[in-house]
Amino acid sequence: MKNGSLENKVKEMILREDLAPGERLTEAGLAERLGVSRTPIRNLLPMLASQGFIEPVGKRGFMVSSFGEKETFEALDLRATLEGWAARKLAEDGTSKVILAALDQCLADGDRLFEKGELTLEDENLYGAMNGRFHRLIIEACNSPILTSFLERLEHVPFVAPSVIVFDQIGLRKAFEMLHRAHGFHHAIVEAIRERDGSRAEFLFREHANHQRRSMFARRKTSGD
Repeated sequence: MKNGSLENKVKEMILREDLAPGERLTEAGLAERLGVSRTPIRNLLPMLASQGFIEPVGKRGFMVSSFGEKETFEALDLRATLEGWAARKLAEDGTSKVILAALDQCLADGDRLFEKGELTLEDENLYGAMNGRFHRLIIEACNSPILTSFLERLEHVPFVAPSVIVFDQIGLRKAFEMLHRAHGFHHAIVEAIRERDGSRAEFLFREHANHQRRSMFARRKTSGD
């Protein structure tokens, strides 16, 4: 199992509570459960802790974080507001050709994923990396340390960071539909920024974040069926 696939496997288990809130995790126990060696688990656990999925307990142990749907949705709402502001500011102030070229590269990378007409489980890591890069470019281009610090804090709430994409549970066909629509927002946002239409850029970015919230609801609903 590739490290990226392993990471998303554990996140999916946390999302559907196969790994329950408050459950203790150890390298040996999780490695046995997933059928892998302890080495990738040893590297994975600190990373999941840095993202807010688990919490350190004792000297070497970890515990699955407790987080509710309400907390996640509130964090997504706040992220939508802040990123919408960032997109508006970038559009109205104007941005460099370098930033626009980097955003265009994100669009091209995403387009290549969807040209196949279907997604594979490996594509979730590729889309997540592209999506995280897209969001990060817009935030960093604003040159606002306080904005960056606020968003970094929100990204410690599980499943809120733009780079976190998991879709084992909803099925590849549904994932294709959701992510293809989300990538359509990427194209429209870049167009609005290029045309310096601040109001449209802000609206589109907020809708983009709301789309992620609806996607999260679909996953939670599926886990309860």
